Amino acid sequence: MALAGLPSKMLAVELAVMVLVLLAMAQQSMQLSLRRPLPEVAKKINGNTVSYLGIVVSSSASEDALLNSGFFVPSTHVPYIDLVGRRFNIGKIKDVHVVVVDVGGEIPNVVLGTQVLFDLLSIRGIIHFGSAGSVSDSLRLGDVAVPESVAFTGNWEWKSNASTRGKLKFGDFNLPQKGVNSLGSADFQKVKLYTSGNPSQNLLWLPVDSNWLAVASELQGLKLQECVNEITETNCLENTPEIVFGGRGSSADIYLKNAAYGEFLANRFNATFVDTSSAAVALASLTNEVPYILFRAISNSVIQGTSGPNSHYLATANSVKVAVKFIELIGKPNWVFKY
Repeated sequence: MALAGLPSKMLAVELAVMVLVLLAMAQQSMQLSLRRPLPEVAKKINGNTVSYLGIVVSSSASEDALLNSGFFVPSTHVPYIDLVGRRFNIGKIKDVHVVVVDVGGEIPNVVLGTQVLFDLLSIRGIIHFGSAGSVSDSLRLGDVAVPESVAFTGNWEWKSNASTRGKLKFGDFNLPQKGVNSLGSADFQKVKLYTSGNPSQNLLWLPVDSNWLAVASELQGLKLQECVNEITETNCLENTPEIVFGGRGSSADIYLKNAAYGEFLANRFNATFVDTSSAAVALASLTNEVPYILFRAISNSVIQGTSGPNSHYLATANSVKVAVKFIELIGKPNWVFKY
């Protein structure tokens, strides 16, 4: 029998939602499935008035470094939500509400994981950090790049066999001299950006939020970690790392270790670093119309072919340090979100 005039189906739905909320509170965690997504339940668990900074990483090393840094304080209410094979860690950094997720390293996984984050909670902005490879002399090992834009450079339109009309002419890379190559050439394609209520746009360069870049500029001069062991000053970089603002990032499903192609990206697009995830995070953020920013620490030089365990460790440590400091700045009372 229906109560208070409510149809029995509506009553059943409300009771089911109430049970799920109570179970989540009792277990202090929740596992959800895309077959029965309940983003509204997740919002009720964490408070309808709470919005989060989304911290998106694409490797377990970056996630572990942040969660174990001592800066991340898990929520005592619901510390995490498991959904589609990913764990969304909920808590605070510098008293700012955050949710941290490792979305995976491949572009399709990055886009999917980031979008699930938007569907799950109220997200007011995205911070994406991790390591990258340098294709520019302006970035050295351990430096943290804060680019103004990023592009998908693995999105090609292949021209006809032996054609030289594309921007990437494979014959230019023949040795010992340039010539005709049966691979022909390829052009780099723009991506289509969809936003609610607006016509789609075709973009090559996806812009980082200018307001957030202005906030990040206050990080200029922040001392980064130069040695694995700072007390004994051992296992150090040959250079003193720093934060480098400006420049462009290049993303593709290619783990780039080719100096010739790295030089091409630098010369053709003025790219300064390469990775496999930044453009995917950028596209998801722009689609959902929230600000985002990228902190990519240099773990290897594509052009010089240099890297090492120290540079990988320090790149992760420095990207975490910069991200945490930026969160602290964003969390200041005098900073007002305009979104």
